[in-house]
Amino acid sequence: MSDSNSQPSELAAYRRLVQRVLDGGIPQGQDYDACRAVLQSRSPGEEGFVALCVLLEGALADPMLDVAETQIVVPLLKRLARGTLRVEDLL
Repeated sequence: MSDSNSQPSELAAYRRLVQRVLDGGIPQGQDYDACRAVLQSRSPGEEGFVALCVLLEGALADPMLDVAETQIVVPLLKRLARGTLRVEDLL
């Protein structure tokens, strides 16, 4: 993992949330399904970064995302944007 300041429990929470988003349900739509397909490829690279951010931003806007999960998404997006976490750390 890139961020030496992350606690194992934080990383586990991030991974659980990413897995929930990858499993579908939130957010919904063809564009989000395309993002999921990119992330399920063997090496998503830069496209994977964009796809994950789109999915997380979509989840953030989804009314089905509860408050506790919102409190996970926001710092996760910040860490991705800063480069302290990589997509590969979360899949």
